[in-house]
Amino acid sequence: MRVLFTIFPATAHLYPVVPLAWALQSAGHEVVVASHAGVVDPGVIDNIAAAGLTAVPLGTPDELPEALGPHTGDAEPDRPSLGFDAFEPEETGSWRTTRAILTGMFRLHYPEPSEPGGRRPVLDNLVDFARDWRPDLVLWDPLMFPAPVAARVSGAAHARLLWGMDNIGVIHERTKRELADPSSDLTEHPWLGWFGPVLERHGLEFGDEMLLGQWTLDLTQSRMQAPLDQTRIPVRRVPYTGAGRLPGWLHTRPERPRVVLSLGVSRRKIFGRYSGFPMREFFASVSELDIEVVATLNSQQLDAAGPLPGNVRAVEYVPLNQVLPTASAIIHHGGGGTFSSAVAHQVPQLVMPLVMWDEMVTARYVRDMGAGLVADPDALDVAEMHKQLVRLLEDPSFPLGARRLHDEMLAAPAPKEIVPLLERLTAERR
Repeated sequence: MRVLFTIFPATAHLYPVVPLAWALQSAGHEVVVASHAGVVDPGVIDNIAAAGLTAVPLGTPDELPEALGPHTGDAEPDRPSLGFDAFEPEETGSWRTTRAILTGMFRLHYPEPSEPGGRRPVLDNLVDFARDWRPDLVLWDPLMFPAPVAARVSGAAHARLLWGMDNIGVIHERTKRELADPSSDLTEHPWLGWFGPVLERHGLEFGDEMLLGQWTLDLTQSRMQAPLDQTRIPVRRVPYTGAGRLPGWLHTRPERPRVVLSLGVSRRKIFGRYSGFPMREFFASVSELDIEVVATLNSQQLDAAGPLPGNVRAVEYVPLNQVLPTASAIIHHGGGGTFSSAVAHQVPQLVMPLVMWDEMVTARYVRDMGAGLVADPDALDVAEMHKQLVRLLEDPSFPLGARRLHDEMLAAPAPKEIVPLLERLTAERR
């Protein structure tokens, strides 16, 4: 069968789908991956090809708003977070803030035509490709809402592929309850203003399937899955972190404990250089510890860090799957890719969650499983982080907790194991 993956235009959204795409290709299916070209993350199309997959660019940068141009990483954070705690009671209302932000984001990333009846760049490019290529199955990023339209127009079965918590599903379910409440002031789904004209353009109706897919593939750990009434298929998240030449210093195990510091590549692009992390002070605090620190820092971050102690090695990028097998601990921002890599290699974690989607839930999960500790991202205290790191390295309970996390990851079926199920569901639903 022909399988079309569609991803939000960021490499962080590409990497989670790569192992499943490989599994489908290895089973003899044709696979392509479609995304915007040259927006937010200018390398995403090249990174699709670098992963051994066929890339389908959905338009050129000149078709899209200037606001979607590549970010230089020089600005301080100015973008609102899409994160909220899906396990919080509805009454807290933080999910409504995320709903409003998403409403604006849809209009930005999937822009309306410049004149009535004109082309909608991403939507029309994807629909045109789907009509020509005729996929049997479309697997789509939960933020890639043109995808279910393209699937329906081309006659394909379609399902979401979740790389993080199902915030979209939670917001939609709560919105439906709000619409059904006579005391609510809400009379129309807030996403209908953008999505309605898109659907009308192709004779489709707004409903659960267009927001949630015919079914959902879920890469998140079982305890991070929100309780929603949906057809949900768990899939083990096999971490893919890019490929590269193995540095010579990684050939052998280190002579002293190795600690990895990763602030996240996507956070650099969106939130700027520093993301509030006190690099200079932190490196000074660990300079007397008998450890080796491997820090993934770009040139701007290095400038902020100043002269590095002798036990700190700075690299702009190294695939986590190369460095984590020799690591005793990792300090990171709570992103799903870094978290899953640490789980796969059973590395204790110190999480300082920079909230974009579900990082606070991830941090709490790590802590509750005894696999690590959490630093307060709103008031990072270097002395406290120093104590937490020492405890992480010396307390034997944390490696045991990391093993428990790993066991939970292995409980979900591997990507290759769900290929027959995808074949059956596609035959039933297309």
